[in-house]
Amino acid sequence: MTTNGFRSDNERLLTGATQLTAAGEQARQIAARLQRELAALGECWGADAIGRSFAQRHVPAAQSTMARLDELSEQLHDVGRRFADTAAAYQQVEHDNAARLRGTEG
Repeated sequence: MTTNGFRSDNERLLTGATQLTAAGEQARQIAARLQRELAALGECWGADAIGRSFAQRHVPAAQSTMARLDELSEQLHDVGRRFADTAAAYQQVEHDNAARLRGTEG
């Protein structure tokens, strides 16, 4: 679609949407596997003073990192949906404009 110097490539938008959605799913799978692997390891730093000190700093940072990985997956899916929605909107505008032009050819 081209309008007053603006051009959109709907096929590229749809390709990008598919790629971003796939990347989001891959990120979700990686995060899930990482969570399983870390859970299987358990709290391997020990219960002594040094282990507790390590845990005090490590656990919140690890939880924050895992939350960010989950957010990354959601954000990639969201951007993919936005690309697809944008492509659909541009296609609809093109369709509507073409119909209007055909209506004026009488």
